[in-house]
Amino acid sequence: MRAANGGDFAGAAERFERAAQLLPASRAADAAAAWESVVRLRLMLGEVDAAARALARAQALTPDAPRLLRVTAEVADARGDALERERAWRAVVTDGDPAERVGAWVRLGELARAEGMVGPAVTYFESALAAAPAADLAQRAELELELAMARTAAGDLDGATAALEAAAAHATAEQVTMPARLEGQRGVIALGRGQLEQAMVHAEAARAGAVAGRDVPTYLGAATLIAGIHQDAGRLVEAYDTFMRTQASLGDLLGPDGKALVAPAVQLFEERLGPEQFQRVWDAWVAMRRAARG
Repeated sequence: MRAANGGDFAGAAERFERAAQLLPASRAADAAAAWESVVRLRLMLGEVDAAARALARAQALTPDAPRLLRVTAEVADARGDALERERAWRAVVTDGDPAERVGAWVRLGELARAEGMVGPAVTYFESALAAAPAADLAQRAELELELAMARTAAGDLDGATAALEAAAAHATAEQVTMPARLEGQRGVIALGRGQLEQAMVHAEAARAGAVAGRDVPTYLGAATLIAGIHQDAGRLVEAYDTFMRTQASLGDLLGPDGKALVAPAVQLFEERLGPEQFQRVWDAWVAMRRAARG
């Protein structure tokens, strides 16, 4: 474990492999646990095939061990096959321990959302919330926010609002990024209702909160929302200016990687406008910036 704690994941994996191979047959469970550690370390290194081989060794030693269900699902995730990963996470839901079941429902919700399956995503996040301990308010707040986002995507804005307010009620002081994230989702819901002014109030509050908390994902999401509100209101120059300011801010904070975070949104903005309209917006933006400097 010392090698892993020191960041030498490859060295740690090799040590666990040697330990697993040296353990006698009478200690099959210990050997399987060592192979499980190898799986996780190889996944951290991005060595998916090596992780799969280590998993096979662990499964051969303890084929019915529930503790291997989650790591099996993690390997399936890394492989990327949609059917394989869904089967693996459903197995965790069925036979995993209570904490693993909550995480498995969440992962199924994330996968469904990524595939654009908004209805199943709502169901999965509802299942995660139902399985979560009532006393763990912080976890419930996170799950309620996820459910609010899923319901928003499904067009259930009233249900999304209810989940969002439940998240606000359960959030703890330790969840320092939660207020900004809640404001951002309130903005998304208001935009879905066509309430552009109210959406902007929430979006700007989310951006300010993200800046104060140095929360880059929420800052990026809030800025993208602000740009989208400007677009819906026909303020295309202001939308582009929002993207450019966001790109500059994240570039100052994170360097080229920060700028790259904004690039896909800018590219989509340009594509939606088309070359001629975008050129007009760009010319107007340049003139606006020159006037501001002058």
